[in-house]
Amino acid sequence: MLQTSNIPAHFGPDCRVWVFIGARALDATEASWVNEQLIAFTNTWQTHGKAMNATGFVFAQHALVIAANEEGVQASGCSMDKINHLVRQIGNELGIDFFARMNTLVKENDQWTLSQFDPSESRQTISALTQLLGELL
Repeated sequence: MLQTSNIPAHFGPDCRVWVFIGARALDATEASWVNEQLIAFTNTWQTHGKAMNATGFVFAQHALVIAANEEGVQASGCSMDKINHLVRQIGNELGIDFFARMNTLVKENDQWTLSQFDPSESRQTISALTQLLGELL
């Protein structure tokens, strides 16, 4: 079964997390395809010839999440560029911009919905700039 929401517990609170929130929700077919792309990427992702201990998944039908347990092997600039390249490819294929940094997910009534950044927002939010681990662990 494909992972849909949790970062593996052995990654711990110090793992590195990248979050890309799209401008619309993925449908079930798109989410399945994106999960396959993220898993294939993280299974072969390397930095300086060393395998990264990483996982990737779709969160709340809107966000692409890649998490790396950097104990032992840390992501380099080039390996992080590969993430951006992958996310751009996925976005181009689906016609979704995952690099609009003002997109956020807001939690209300146990549901995550797409919103735009609002500094006065009092509900729980996730953006590309927030730490996702509290929600996903």
